[in-house]
Amino acid sequence: MADGRVVFAVDLGGTRMRGALISPDGGILMRDAVPTQPSRGEPAAMRRLAGLLDRMTAATPGVEVVGVGMALAGPVDPVAATVHNPPNLPTWDGTSPTGDLSANVGLPAWVHNDASLAALGEYVYGIGRDVRHLVMVTVGTGVGGGLVLDGVVYGGLRGFAGEIGHLVVEPNGPPCPCGGCGCLEVMASGTALARMARERLESVEPSIVLSMARGELSRVRAETLVRAEARADRLAGEVLRAGGRYLGVGIATLRSVLDPELIVIGGGVAGNSHVFWPAMAEAARKHGMRGDKSALPVTPTALGDDAGLLGAAAMAWGELGVGPSYLK
Repeated sequence: MADGRVVFAVDLGGTRMRGALISPDGGILMRDAVPTQPSRGEPAAMRRLAGLLDRMTAATPGVEVVGVGMALAGPVDPVAATVHNPPNLPTWDGTSPTGDLSANVGLPAWVHNDASLAALGEYVYGIGRDVRHLVMVTVGTGVGGGLVLDGVVYGGLRGFAGEIGHLVVEPNGPPCPCGGCGCLEVMASGTALARMARERLESVEPSIVLSMARGELSRVRAETLVRAEARADRLAGEVLRAGGRYLGVGIATLRSVLDPELIVIGGGVAGNSHVFWPAMAEAARKHGMRGDKSALPVTPTALGDDAGLLGAAAMAWGELGVGPSYLK
């Protein structure tokens, strides 16, 4: 960063907005965060982001902020720069965060779905730097996904492509908030695993999970299951394996449809390498086509929680002409 130029990258979630000053080579000079407070509306959130940027630049002398890249948790039309029914930001439907933030900071800004930009972050700065076609799946509270195909973030007709969490993996499964049934999100996400565990605990199955949740079913989380499985709890292990198998079915489908060189898995749930990951790999091979049963091009994220921030930076740098554009 010899000339001192940086972009302001933002990872905008339902609880907090993380910001970072990032150079063209992916160096993170500074990071900070402010609460999203979605009920107060999108314009107020953009004013808080503008204040965050002011504080960060004041604390980082010698830098010149030249643009803004935003990763947002929800469906985004990157051409129109509008948000469509984001599940964790219900009052933001139809808004244009980039327009409002640009008006506050006087800089060009671009926005895309956070999972799509996490895929771009891995493609440009992470484990996917040597591939042409990359798919990313994030398994956390929900299940998200992003596609980088032949060097371009693929968004489909409206920018909504990559909703991997809504692949149907269990036709007789429970309803999903998207309107479908048996989607990956309701069968393999952290929320889904906690629901499965609570349903079994209601039948008084023996397990240490409930005691670890202080005797309250409502406190059971995917993290509780991971900790219980580490202590050889049978119920926790079976639920985690079930989630891994459903994810494996989804991965087999992705391979058949897209034939990517690499599938990157991120998110806290998928970090359970003891039972969740092996169950996923076994199911991906079992349900894959004959030629896909040996090699499994699936790997954990290299960038972790920074993938979305770095993808937002890569998007902004590309649109500023520093490197290729990834939004063609």
